[in-house]
Amino acid sequence: MYKGKSFDAWYIEKGQDVYIQIALHHNKTVVSLKTEDFLKFKDELKGKISGKITSIRSTNKSTELLFKKNNLAIKLPTKKFKTFKKEILNLELNNIRQFIDFEEDNLETFEPFRIVNPQKTFKDLVLPEKTIEELNSALSQVKNHDLIFNKWGLNKQHRVGKAVSLNFIGQPGLGKTLAAEVIAKELNKKLYIVDYSTLIDSYIGETGKNIRYVFYKAAKDNAVLFFDEADSIISSRTFVMDSTDSLLNMDKNILLKELELFEGVVIFSTNLSPNLDKAFERRISAHVLFEQPTLEQREKIYQILLDKKTPLAKDVDFKVLSELYEFTGGDVKRVILNAARHAASSSKKEIAMKDFINAAELIKKSKESLWTMEDPKINKKSVNYIG
Repeated sequence: MYKGKSFDAWYIEKGQDVYIQIALHHNKTVVSLKTEDFLKFKDELKGKISGKITSIRSTNKSTELLFKKNNLAIKLPTKKFKTFKKEILNLELNNIRQFIDFEEDNLETFEPFRIVNPQKTFKDLVLPEKTIEELNSALSQVKNHDLIFNKWGLNKQHRVGKAVSLNFIGQPGLGKTLAAEVIAKELNKKLYIVDYSTLIDSYIGETGKNIRYVFYKAAKDNAVLFFDEADSIISSRTFVMDSTDSLLNMDKNILLKELELFEGVVIFSTNLSPNLDKAFERRISAHVLFEQPTLEQREKIYQILLDKKTPLAKDVDFKVLSELYEFTGGDVKRVILNAARHAASSSKKEIAMKDFINAAELIKKSKESLWTMEDPKINKKSVNYIG
């Protein structure tokens, strides 16, 4: 959908025909024109205000548009019409969003995202100070949206690309999803977590429809949209070798257009992909790098992820654990849970250092296995664990 001051415009495909829908804000009248008729209408407005499609009667107070195509008569205050006329001439077809009536299609029953009511705050984030500053800067953009685009007048020159779009870069387990939840909490919004694999559909056109749907729902519900593991959808478009490549590129183009027209907060999670689509990169407000936690940060993560009621033996030393195992925050969480399960299954009343060591070794070996599966030539003894 294209939003102007006095109208919205979108297109609808009906069989072989494509219609441009123009909804006038003044009286909520919707005008439907075939694309070729719409282009004629634009041309007629440039010159004489009469033609095959429409004639216009104007006075000092009001302007009346008469559409011969469907016998519609639309009356606007002359001042409103002048704004409409100016905007309709500047309207580019590639800025018009395809309209899908999701309510009519009953797609509300299909939710390709997980809804999270955020509970985490900045106190739960253990990240470098620079990363925290970048997150706060992004929050400032959202909170000052009205000031920037309305009071400062930037809305006139920037009608698209107004979303606060972030790309969280880093390996799994470094806190990207947690940071997205914190941002949603700070904004008092729900978080919609999208796994791109759930959007993929074998039927032609359905994947693109699902992409439009998640943006539609996020806009409708004023939620923060978070695309988890988004590398495949935001990587560079491929050279078309077959129909599959063509469809994938089409879906990426749909994502780019939706991102351009979205006015909310959208976050992508990627894994240091060097193959980032340049068009996508231009639409991102900020790229935020999530780095491997330091020894001190790992020690703090252990403490944050435990409860006051968690019974710990006197020999538990998180500094030693942090020195022995260069784990991510996600790994630390698994260490704690596995240690607790081991202690509980052994009928212990508290979790000992040995339980944490056993759990850490288990995770270390599983990570070694994953690495060697990806590359059998890797020497397991020389692997650096980066999450």
